[in-house]
Amino acid sequence: MTGHGHAARRYASYAIDVEIRTVNNRYLKVVPKISEAVSAIELQLEGIVREFVRRGMVSLSIRVASEHASAASKICGATLRSYLEQARPALDASGVPWTLELGSVLQLPGVLENAPATDSEELLDQVATTVRAALHDLNAMRRREGDTMAAQLSQSLEEIRKLSAKIEVRAPGVLDEYRKRLETRVRVGLSEAGQHSQDFDVVREVLLFSDKCDIREELVRLGSHLDQFQHAMDASESQGRRLDFLTQELLRETNTIGSKANDADIAHAVVGIKTLIEQVRELVQNAE
Repeated sequence: MTGHGHAARRYASYAIDVEIRTVNNRYLKVVPKISEAVSAIELQLEGIVREFVRRGMVSLSIRVASEHASAASKICGATLRSYLEQARPALDASGVPWTLELGSVLQLPGVLENAPATDSEELLDQVATTVRAALHDLNAMRRREGDTMAAQLSQSLEEIRKLSAKIEVRAPGVLDEYRKRLETRVRVGLSEAGQHSQDFDVVREVLLFSDKCDIREELVRLGSHLDQFQHAMDASESQGRRLDFLTQELLRETNTIGSKANDADIAHAVVGIKTLIEQVRELVQNAE
């Protein structure tokens, strides 16, 4: 589920700022972008994220800045001189004119010496606390979005139940109408040929058709999947993967009903159910 969380605090001379963004993903993947000062607890911070988020692409941004200029990166003179001493003879020999750009030089590996990662347990604890606060903010936003999604899903499920009930009412009539059409066609055909039909022949054909178009089992399973879907939505823990699976099962049973029913009214209801299932599927993609 998409979301955004933010938290900031001050500790001693440090300003801690944490921003978390999530987008949909089948699995959980944490992409950290953190200050060098707290790199020692990167794995711990990812573990904290996993306590709050189960699925999605999580971008974790942590900035830790100090008010003291002495904490900034420093230029390593020895490394810089080494680069220049190696580059000057080669450039002079080539005859190519060159100028020194400070910005480019500072990007060379080792020229800037970053302030060492802090070993202050108190600072690292403050960072971890800030990350948790940002995650609470993230989940508050996701919870609001989830409540809206749940209402939309419940409405779609109710519409599917209504269409399923219409199919269940219509199904017995399909068999009765087929029997009447078959009897009429057989009697007319045999009458034109000067012959008479046997009732058991018609009964046999009707029974064969009833076996082919019997959708009672599929309707029962469809109702069961709808109940399980609602229970998963009402669960206290996130059930995104289970909702994914149940959505696939709903579509499978609906397709089977459509292929077996052999009736225009049922086919129309099946199209309506499949349209609703597609809406459900799109919403479930955002569920954790």
